[in-house]
Amino acid sequence: MQFTNIKRRKIHEDVAEQIENQIIDGSLKEGSFLPSERELMGFFNVGRPAVREAILLLQRNGFILVGSSGRPMVCKPSASNVIDQLSSAAKFLLSFEEGERSFQDARRLFESAIAKNAAIIASEKDIASLKLALHENEKSIGNLKEFERTDVNFHLAIATIGNNSVFKALHTAIAEWLSMQRKVSLRIEGVEKKAFDYHKQIYEAIASKNPEKAWITMDNHLSDIMKEFKKGKSINNE
Repeated sequence: MQFTNIKRRKIHEDVAEQIENQIIDGSLKEGSFLPSERELMGFFNVGRPAVREAILLLQRNGFILVGSSGRPMVCKPSASNVIDQLSSAAKFLLSFEEGERSFQDARRLFESAIAKNAAIIASEKDIASLKLALHENEKSIGNLKEFERTDVNFHLAIATIGNNSVFKALHTAIAEWLSMQRKVSLRIEGVEKKAFDYHKQIYEAIASKNPEKAWITMDNHLSDIMKEFKKGKSINNE
């Protein structure tokens, strides 16, 4: 005979779970307001602190939005809500060399797959947007701060192809989490030009609908960035 431990829960977690379940099953519609605090206290037979903590938890998880009126309104969680909850853990992991390397590997695999997918599904409009991002990136060579911005925008333009909100949210989060890698790498002489050359090749692969070339070129680009980052870190530590 085998038993599992009983998980102790706080009252506000039970309240939040019941409200969350009603949002998921459609009983509480998107755009509608939650009942007042007093009504919720009566429904659940709990005190005001439990209701307020439940609302804060639901807000943090993206199920409700509290506007200027102060009334909690039902909304749909976005991919960004999920990513936001990972941010603290991600920043902690990035404080260790092993965690940093793991995120770099994850970025390389993720963005290589995104580039391959973009080469398969990109529309003429997507390719035109990517070409504009590439042009802005080229113009910024020699201006480090501006190159960092246009570098992020070029990669984001690829992640945006297909309009997958999870891809966009993941890319934005990874770009933020690994921003130090970008800053250190781009300070090495010649890296801006090298990065742009890779971007041009990636653009050409996507525009010509060559998924394998898009994958390989992005993989080579990010592998090279990882090497430049290691070089930059060693220079800074001298």
